[in-house]
Amino acid sequence: MKKENMNNKGFSLVELIIVIAIMAILIVVLAPQYLKYVERSRNSTDMQNARSLMTAAETWAADPQADSSFGEAGNTFKYKIETKGTTSTITEATGTGVVGTPAADALEEAGLDITKIQCSSKNTWSNYEITGEILPNGAIEWSFTPAAMGNAMNGGT
Repeated sequence: MKKENMNNKGFSLVELIIVIAIMAILIVVLAPQYLKYVERSRNSTDMQNARSLMTAAETWAADPQADSSFGEAGNTFKYKIETKGTTSTITEATGTGVVGTPAADALEEAGLDITKIQCSSKNTWSNYEITGEILPNGAIEWSFTPAAMGNAMNGGT
């Protein structure tokens, strides 16, 4: 029997080890950057959710045909956004002159369900509260308080 001419057209073991080493180096260098990017994306999602809640309340307060009102200056209300697996809540307006449930009605009219909005951040804050206070001119002054950081970041009116 004749030996057939064999053409070995594969990678050698050394070539495979070099490729694996290069991939390991890339993973070690790029993984921390990727994790930072993911956390920034989660924080951005939280901030966008907060802005949606604020916009819904401001639109509701400015609507002259709304069935409810936020009442007089000095009244406050809170949207508390919890971590996944926990239901987010609304603390209704405190103060005088409140008719109905304006903080909840505002979200309902905007098509937002507070129980489905969750805190996405894993490292920066574990949950947060958005507090609105009615000013004498009828505007709403907002403050954002992340639970893990413990200090308020004030928003505008």
